[in-house]
Amino acid sequence: MELTGDVFVGIDGSMQSDEAAAWALKELRGTGHALRLVHVITPAHLEIDDETELRQAGEELLTSLSSRLSELDAAHPEGASGTEIRTEVVVGDAGEVLSDRAYDAGLLVLGHHGAGQVNSRRIGTVSFGLPGHALSAVLVHTAGAGREFDDPAAHPVHPAPGGGVVVGLDTSEYAGVAALDAASFAVRNGLPLRLLVGIDALSERTLAERKAQGDLAWLREEFPGLEAEVEFLPGEPAALLIQASATADLLVMGKRGLGQFEAMTSQLGRTSSAVLSAALSSVLLVPYRRDPRLRKREPRD
Repeated sequence: MELTGDVFVGIDGSMQSDEAAAWALKELRGTGHALRLVHVITPAHLEIDDETELRQAGEELLTSLSSRLSELDAAHPEGASGTEIRTEVVVGDAGEVLSDRAYDAGLLVLGHHGAGQVNSRRIGTVSFGLPGHALSAVLVHTAGAGREFDDPAAHPVHPAPGGGVVVGLDTSEYAGVAALDAASFAVRNGLPLRLLVGIDALSERTLAERKAQGDLAWLREEFPGLEAEVEFLPGEPAALLIQASATADLLVMGKRGLGQFEAMTSQLGRTSSAVLSAALSSVLLVPYRRDPRLRKREPRD
Protein backbone atom coordinates (compact mmCIF):
# COMPACT_ATOMS: atom_id res chain seq x y z
CA MET A 1 0.00 0.00 0.00
CA GLU A 2 1.57 3.23 -1.18
CA LEU A 3 0.01 6.34 0.33
CA THR A 4 -0.41 9.26 -2.05
CA GLY A 5 -2.05 11.69 0.39
CA ASP A 6 -3.06 12.33 3.97
CA VAL A 7 -4.79 9.58 5.96
CA PHE A 8 -8.17 10.43 7.49
CA VAL A 9 -9.48 8.51 10.49
CA GLY A 10 -13.02 8.71 11.84
CA ILE A 11 -12.88 9.10 15.64
CA ASP A 12 -15.89 8.48 17.88
CA GLY A 13 -14.31 7.83 21.28
CA SER A 14 -14.37 4.05 20.98
CA MET A 15 -11.36 1.81 21.52
CA GLN A 16 -11.79 0.61 17.94
CA SER A 17 -11.39 4.09 16.46
CA ASP A 18 -8.40 4.85 18.73
CA GLU A 19 -6.72 1.64 17.57
CA ALA A 20 -7.49 2.54 13.96
CA ALA A 21 -5.76 5.90 14.46
CA ALA A 22 -2.67 4.23 15.94
CA TRP A 23 -2.58 1.80 13.01
CA ALA A 24 -2.71 4.72 10.58
CA LEU A 25 0.05 6.58 12.42
CA LYS A 26 2.39 3.62 12.03
CA GLU A 27 1.63 3.34 8.31
CA LEU A 28 2.40 7.03 7.84
CA ARG A 29 6.00 6.77 9.07
CA GLY A 30 8.35 8.03 6.39
CA THR A 31 5.62 9.09 3.95
CA GLY A 32 5.57 12.81 4.70
CA HIS A 33 1.77 12.81 4.80
CA ALA A 34 -0.37 13.93 7.74
CA LEU A 35 -2.72 12.03 10.01
CA ARG A 36 -6.14 13.71 10.01
CA LEU A 37 -8.44 12.84 12.92
CA VAL A 38 -12.09 13.70 12.27
CA HIS A 39 -14.79 13.64 14.95
CA VAL A 40 -18.34 14.07 13.65
CA ILE A 41 -21.10 15.39 15.91
CA THR A 42 -24.60 14.28 15.00
CA PRO A 43 -26.96 15.84 17.57
CA ALA A 44 -30.18 13.95 18.15
CA HIS A 45 -32.04 17.26 18.35
CA LEU A 46 -30.26 20.13 16.60
CA GLU A 47 -32.57 22.73 18.11
CA ILE A 48 -32.18 21.42 21.66
CA ASP A 49 -28.62 20.07 22.01
CA ASP A 50 -25.88 22.50 22.88
CA GLU A 51 -23.60 22.51 19.84
CA THR A 52 -20.90 24.48 21.67
CA GLU A 53 -20.78 21.91 24.44
CA LEU A 54 -20.67 19.02 21.97
CA ARG A 55 -17.86 20.67 20.02
CA GLN A 56 -15.84 21.21 23.18
CA ALA A 57 -16.26 17.56 24.17
CA GLY A 58 -15.16 16.50 20.70
CA GLU A 59 -12.11 18.75 20.78
CA GLU A 60 -11.11 17.38 24.18
CA LEU A 61 -11.51 13.85 22.83
CA LEU A 62 -9.21 14.56 19.88
CA THR A 63 -6.66 16.44 22.00
CA SER A 64 -6.38 13.48 24.37
CA LEU A 65 -6.01 10.99 21.52
CA SER A 66 -3.45 13.18 19.74
CA SER A 67 -1.36 13.25 22.90
CA ARG A 68 -1.46 9.45 23.18
CA LEU A 69 -0.51 9.08 19.53
CA SER A 70 2.42 11.50 19.86
CA GLU A 71 3.71 9.50 22.83
CA LEU A 72 3.36 6.27 20.84
CA ASP A 73 5.26 7.80 17.94
CA ALA A 74 8.04 9.15 20.16
CA ALA A 75 8.49 5.73 21.82
CA HIS A 76 9.23 3.99 18.50
CA PRO A 77 12.70 2.35 18.46
CA GLU A 78 13.70 4.57 15.52
CA GLY A 79 12.47 7.72 17.25
CA ALA A 80 9.58 10.02 16.44
CA SER A 81 8.54 10.12 12.80
CA GLY A 82 7.53 13.76 12.84
CA THR A 83 4.15 12.90 11.32
CA GLU A 84 1.82 15.86 11.59
CA ILE A 85 -1.43 15.17 13.44
CA ARG A 86 -4.37 17.41 12.57
CA THR A 87 -7.78 17.36 14.22
CA GLU A 88 -11.22 18.46 13.09
CA VAL A 89 -14.63 18.51 14.76
CA VAL A 90 -17.58 18.69 12.35
CA VAL A 91 -21.35 18.83 12.84
CA GLY A 92 -23.18 16.64 10.37
CA ASP A 93 -23.81 13.10 9.21
CA ALA A 94 -20.77 10.89 9.84
CA GLY A 95 -21.05 9.01 6.55
CA GLU A 96 -21.41 12.16 4.46
CA VAL A 97 -18.60 14.04 6.24
CA LEU A 98 -16.11 11.20 5.99
CA SER A 99 -17.07 10.45 2.39
CA ASP A 100 -16.37 14.10 1.57
CA ARG A 101 -12.98 14.00 3.34
CA ALA A 102 -12.07 10.83 1.42
CA TYR A 103 -12.41 12.63 -1.92
CA ASP A 104 -8.69 13.39 -2.12
CA ALA A 105 -7.39 11.28 0.77
CA GLY A 106 -4.60 8.76 0.46
CA LEU A 107 -6.61 6.44 2.70
CA LEU A 108 -9.69 6.53 4.92
CA VAL A 109 -9.47 4.44 8.10
CA LEU A 110 -12.44 3.38 10.24
CA GLY A 111 -12.83 1.27 13.34
CA HIS A 112 -14.76 -1.96 12.86
CA HIS A 113 -17.54 -0.71 15.11
CA GLY A 114 -18.26 2.38 17.15
CA ALA A 115 -18.71 3.44 20.74
CA GLY A 116 -22.25 2.06 20.86
CA GLN A 117 -21.12 -1.51 20.12
CA VAL A 118 -18.68 -2.30 22.89
CA ASN A 119 -17.12 -5.78 22.47
CA SER A 120 -19.38 -6.43 19.49
CA ARG A 121 -18.34 -8.53 16.48
CA ARG A 122 -21.03 -6.82 14.41
CA ILE A 123 -19.71 -4.16 12.05
CA GLY A 124 -21.00 -0.64 12.56
CA THR A 125 -23.40 0.92 10.07
CA VAL A 126 -20.95 3.66 9.02
CA SER A 127 -18.04 1.22 8.69
CA PHE A 128 -20.17 -1.06 6.52
CA GLY A 129 -21.85 1.57 4.36
CA LEU A 130 -19.07 4.10 3.85
CA PRO A 131 -16.50 1.98 1.91
CA GLY A 132 -18.90 1.75 -1.01
CA HIS A 133 -19.32 5.52 -1.21
CA ALA A 134 -15.78 6.74 -0.49
CA LEU A 135 -13.65 7.40 -3.56
CA SER A 136 -10.41 6.57 -1.74
CA ALA A 137 -9.16 3.24 -0.46
CA VAL A 138 -10.80 2.36 2.87
CA LEU A 139 -9.31 0.36 5.73
CA VAL A 140 -11.81 -1.07 8.23
CA HIS A 141 -9.63 -1.85 11.23
CA THR A 142 -10.35 -4.76 13.54
CA ALA A 143 -8.37 -4.95 16.76
CA GLY A 144 -6.83 -8.39 17.21
CA ALA A 145 -5.21 -10.08 20.20
CA GLY A 146 -2.58 -7.38 20.45
CA ARG A 147 -3.09 -3.64 20.55
CA GLU A 148 -1.54 -0.91 18.40
CA PHE A 149 -0.80 1.01 21.61
CA ASP A 150 1.25 -1.87 23.04
CA ASP A 151 4.93 -1.16 23.80
CA PRO A 152 6.41 -0.08 20.44
CA ALA A 153 9.83 -1.38 21.50
CA ALA A 154 8.33 -4.88 21.51
CA HIS A 155 5.96 -4.25 18.59
CA PRO A 156 7.44 -1.54 16.31
CA VAL A 157 4.94 -2.48 13.62
CA HIS A 158 1.42 -3.84 13.91
CA PRO A 159 0.56 -6.73 16.26
CA ALA A 160 0.68 -9.74 13.96
CA PRO A 161 -1.60 -12.78 14.25
CA GLY A 162 0.84 -14.50 11.89
CA GLY A 163 -1.32 -15.32 8.88
CA GLY A 164 0.18 -12.61 6.70
CA VAL A 165 -1.65 -10.56 4.07
CA VAL A 166 -4.42 -12.23 2.07
CA VAL A 167 -5.70 -10.88 -1.24
CA GLY A 168 -8.59 -12.27 -3.24
CA LEU A 169 -7.35 -12.83 -6.79
CA ASP A 170 -9.41 -13.13 -9.94
CA THR A 171 -9.00 -12.05 -13.56
CA SER A 172 -10.21 -8.47 -13.10
CA GLU A 173 -8.07 -5.34 -13.10
CA TYR A 174 -9.65 -4.46 -9.75
CA ALA A 175 -7.93 -7.52 -8.32
CA GLY A 176 -4.67 -6.52 -10.00
CA VAL A 177 -4.65 -3.15 -8.25
CA ALA A 178 -5.57 -4.80 -4.95
CA ALA A 179 -2.71 -7.28 -5.37
CA LEU A 180 -0.23 -4.41 -5.83
CA ASP A 181 -1.37 -2.73 -2.62
CA ALA A 182 -1.39 -6.04 -0.74
CA ALA A 183 2.17 -6.81 -1.86
CA SER A 184 3.33 -3.31 -0.93
CA PHE A 185 1.86 -3.63 2.57
CA ALA A 186 3.34 -7.10 3.01
CA VAL A 187 6.87 -5.98 2.07
CA ARG A 188 6.69 -2.84 4.21
CA ASN A 189 5.62 -4.83 7.27
CA GLY A 190 7.72 -7.94 6.68
CA LEU A 191 4.73 -10.21 6.16
CA PRO A 192 4.04 -13.06 3.70
CA LEU A 193 1.43 -12.61 1.00
CA ARG A 194 -1.23 -15.20 0.14
CA LEU A 195 -2.93 -14.93 -3.25
CA LEU A 196 -6.24 -16.70 -2.78
CA VAL A 197 -8.03 -18.09 -5.84
CA GLY A 198 -11.47 -19.69 -5.59
CA ILE A 199 -11.32 -22.32 -8.33
CA ASP A 200 -15.06 -23.03 -8.39
CA ALA A 201 -15.73 -19.49 -9.58
CA LEU A 202 -13.50 -19.90 -12.64
CA SER A 203 -14.44 -21.81 -15.76
CA GLU A 204 -11.14 -23.53 -16.50
CA ARG A 205 -8.75 -24.71 -13.78
CA THR A 206 -5.65 -24.94 -16.02
CA LEU A 207 -6.08 -21.42 -17.39
CA ALA A 208 -6.81 -20.02 -13.92
CA GLU A 209 -3.66 -21.60 -12.51
CA ARG A 210 -1.54 -20.27 -15.36
CA LYS A 211 -2.83 -16.75 -14.91
CA ALA A 212 -2.42 -16.85 -11.13
CA GLN A 213 1.15 -18.10 -11.43
CA GLY A 214 1.75 -15.29 -13.91
CA ASP A 215 0.45 -12.81 -11.33
CA LEU A 216 2.76 -14.28 -8.72
CA ALA A 217 5.78 -13.83 -10.99
CA TRP A 218 4.65 -10.30 -11.83
CA LEU A 219 4.37 -9.28 -8.17
CA ARG A 220 7.74 -10.80 -7.29
CA GLU A 221 9.30 -8.77 -10.08
CA GLU A 222 7.65 -5.57 -8.87
CA PHE A 223 8.50 -6.22 -5.21
CA PRO A 224 11.92 -7.86 -4.81
CA GLY A 225 12.08 -9.85 -1.60
CA LEU A 226 8.34 -10.45 -1.51
CA GLU A 227 7.43 -13.73 0.18
CA ALA A 228 4.30 -14.90 -1.61
CA GLU A 229 2.36 -17.98 -2.66
CA VAL A 230 -0.82 -18.81 -4.54
CA GLU A 231 -3.54 -20.98 -3.01
CA PHE A 232 -6.24 -22.63 -5.12
CA LEU A 233 -9.22 -23.53 -2.96
CA PRO A 234 -12.64 -24.95 -3.84
CA GLY A 235 -15.61 -22.98 -2.65
CA GLU A 236 -17.49 -19.72 -2.90
CA PRO A 237 -15.09 -16.70 -2.94
CA ALA A 238 -16.68 -14.79 -0.05
CA ALA A 239 -16.69 -17.84 2.21
CA LEU A 240 -13.04 -18.59 1.39
CA LEU A 241 -11.94 -15.03 2.17
CA ILE A 242 -13.90 -14.91 5.42
CA GLN A 243 -12.30 -18.19 6.48
CA ALA A 244 -8.83 -16.85 5.61
CA SER A 245 -9.48 -13.70 7.63
CA ALA A 246 -9.52 -15.72 10.86
CA THR A 247 -5.70 -15.83 10.87
CA ALA A 248 -4.83 -12.98 8.49
CA ASP A 249 -3.09 -9.77 9.50
CA LEU A 250 -4.90 -7.97 6.69
CA LEU A 251 -7.41 -8.93 4.02
CA VAL A 252 -7.22 -6.91 0.78
CA MET A 253 -9.93 -6.71 -1.88
CA GLY A 254 -10.65 -4.61 -4.95
CA LYS A 255 -13.85 -2.60 -5.10
CA ARG A 256 -15.78 -1.02 -7.90
CA GLY A 257 -16.08 2.76 -8.16
CA LEU A 258 -19.27 3.74 -9.98
CA GLY A 259 -19.68 7.13 -8.35
CA GLN A 260 -19.80 8.57 -4.88
CA PHE A 261 -23.51 8.22 -4.22
CA GLU A 262 -24.43 5.04 -6.07
CA ALA A 263 -25.74 2.09 -4.08
CA MET A 264 -23.11 0.62 -1.77
CA THR A 265 -23.68 -2.94 -2.98
CA SER A 266 -23.25 -1.84 -6.59
CA GLN A 267 -19.88 -0.32 -5.84
CA LEU A 268 -18.49 -3.05 -3.62
CA GLY A 269 -20.02 -6.05 -5.29
CA ARG A 270 -21.70 -8.92 -3.47
CA THR A 271 -18.47 -10.67 -2.51
CA SER A 272 -16.87 -7.55 -1.03
CA SER A 273 -20.05 -6.69 0.87
CA ALA A 274 -20.33 -10.19 2.33
CA VAL A 275 -16.67 -10.28 3.35
CA LEU A 276 -16.77 -6.83 4.92
CA SER A 277 -19.74 -7.89 7.06
CA ALA A 278 -18.15 -11.05 8.43
CA ALA A 279 -14.34 -10.73 8.19
CA LEU A 280 -12.42 -11.39 11.40
CA SER A 281 -9.38 -9.33 10.38
CA SER A 282 -8.89 -5.77 9.19
CA VAL A 283 -10.05 -5.29 5.59
CA LEU A 284 -8.53 -2.96 2.99
CA LEU A 285 -10.87 -2.13 0.10
CA VAL A 286 -9.02 -0.71 -2.89
CA PRO A 287 -10.69 1.22 -5.74
CA TYR A 288 -9.48 0.90 -9.30
CA ARG A 289 -6.79 3.33 -10.40
CA ARG A 290 -4.58 3.69 -13.45
CA ASP A 291 -1.29 2.13 -12.37
CA PRO A 292 1.52 1.79 -14.94
CA ARG A 293 2.62 -1.46 -13.33
CA LEU A 294 -0.57 -3.11 -14.58
CA ARG A 295 0.86 -2.99 -18.12
CA LYS A 296 3.35 -5.68 -17.12
CA ARG A 297 0.61 -7.98 -15.87
CA GLU A 298 -0.25 -10.82 -18.22
CA PRO A 299 -3.23 -9.92 -20.45
CA ARG A 300 -6.47 -11.08 -18.81
CA ASP A 301 -8.19 -12.48 -21.93
